[in-house]
Amino acid sequence: MVEKRPSTDGLVDNVDPRESTEFEMEELPTYEKPAEPSPVSLKDKLITCFWISVNTLSTLGLIFLSKRVFSDPQLKQCQLMVVMWHFTATGLVLFLSTLGPFRAFKPVKLNVWNMMPVCAFFAGYVVLGNLSLTFNSIGFYQLSKVMTTPTVVLINFVVFRKTVTKWMLAAILTTCIGVSFTMGGEVKTAFFGVIIATLAFCSTALYQIWIGKKIEDFQVSPPQLLLNQAPISVCLLIPFVPFFDTIPNLSAVPTNLLWSVCASGVMASMYNLSQFLIIGRTSALTFNIVSHLKTILILSIGWYSEGKILSPREWLGVLLALGGGWVYSHLALKAKKQAK
Repeated sequence: MVEKRPSTDGLVDNVDPRESTEFEMEELPTYEKPAEPSPVSLKDKLITCFWISVNTLSTLGLIFLSKRVFSDPQLKQCQLMVVMWHFTATGLVLFLSTLGPFRAFKPVKLNVWNMMPVCAFFAGYVVLGNLSLTFNSIGFYQLSKVMTTPTVVLINFVVFRKTVTKWMLAAILTTCIGVSFTMGGEVKTAFFGVIIATLAFCSTALYQIWIGKKIEDFQVSPPQLLLNQAPISVCLLIPFVPFFDTIPNLSAVPTNLLWSVCASGVMASMYNLSQFLIIGRTSALTFNIVSHLKTILILSIGWYSEGKILSPREWLGVLLALGGGWVYSHLALKAKKQAK
C-alpha cells in the first residue's frame, strides 16, 4: 500500500524569477585599469622620421645657401630684402598648410597693432642672425648660437629672479668656457663678426623669453603666431630697404646664385613648418636631440667645406660647448617633468 504524502500546493509561493527590487545587494566597488597608450603605428613613425629628415636637411640647406648668397658682393648688400623673401615664403607655406588636405593647424587672426612690437623684434633678430652668418665662418656662427641658452638663463635671473640648480649652472659655465676656447682666432681676424654674433644670440635670447609670454597672452600656438608675424614683418622692413640695402643689378648676378636665393626661401619655410610638426608629434627630448645632432652636422660640414683644421684647444672648446649644452637641456627637461 502506497503512503500518501501531504501535498505541498499552496505552501510554496510562486516566485517571480525577475530580480527583486526590495532587497538589493550592494555592488562591490570596481576599479578601472588605466588605459595603456596605444602603440605608435608604422605609418606615424615613418611620417615623424620624414619630418625630422626635412627639418635637418632644410636647416643645413638654409645655412649653407644663405652663406653662399651673401658671398656675392651685391647680394651681401641686400640683407633686408633676403629676409623679406624668407618671411614671404614662410608665410605662403604656412598659409597653404592650413588648407585642405593638409590642415596642419587652424589659422587665427590677431590684432595688427598688438603684433607690431613682436614683429619688429622678430625681424631684428633674424637680420642680426643673417649678418652673423655673413661676417663669420659657418662653424663659429653655429657655435655662437649655443650661447643663447646661457643668455636666457642670465636674463631670467636678472629680470625675473629665476634660479637654476647648481648642476645646471655648472653645465652653463662649461658651455661658456667651451665657446670662449673657439673664439680666440675669430676675435683676432673678425672682431666685427664677433660683435654681431654676440648681438645675434642676445637678441635671440630676448626674443625667446618675450615670445613665450606673448604666446600665453594671445593664447595661440607657435605656427598661428608665425603666420601673423610673417606678413607684418615684411611690411615693417619695406621702409628701411632704401636706407640699408642696395638694389642689385640682377643681370650681373650669376644665375646659380639667384636660384640659391629662391631655394633659401623654400628652405626657410620648410624649416619653420617641420619644426612645429616635429614638436607636435614627438617629445621635447626628441626635438632637443635632433637639434644637437644638427649642430654637430653643421659644424662638421662647415669646417670641412672651409678646409679648417682645428687646434687641440678648439676641439676641447667644441666638446665642452656641445657637452655643456646637452647636459643643461637634459637637466632642464628632467626638472620640467618633475614639476608637472
